Amino acid sequence: YAFQHERYWLEETAGAGDVTAAGLQGARHPLLGAAMELAGSDRTVFSGRLSVASHGWLADHTVGGVMLVPGAALVELALRTGDEVGCGRLEELTLQAPLVLPETGA
Repeated sequence: YAFQHERYWLEETAGAGDVTAAGLQGARHPLLGAAMELAGSDRTVFSGRLSVASHGWLADHTVGGVMLVPGAALVELALRTGDEVGCGRLEELTLQAPLVLPETGA
């Protein structure tokens, strides 16, 4: 029936898009999606998306039924972002709480 008012919503998909189309620079790293230098400063913002869909190995790091980002991945993120801005050394890193991944989404 043509006038049966049923809604149909497409499911969102988290795909890897072309970050340069948004004016960002590619970060050239599997855990980082983009880098953006802030105008008028010497600061850079990095972004990325972690999910089991894009990084299947994250499913292997489950503690108590909860998926967590491994500490080694967070150290790698700190080292890589530091490297990008000319700081290639990490002396200390304190993680106050685990980074919990949702079951779906990113």
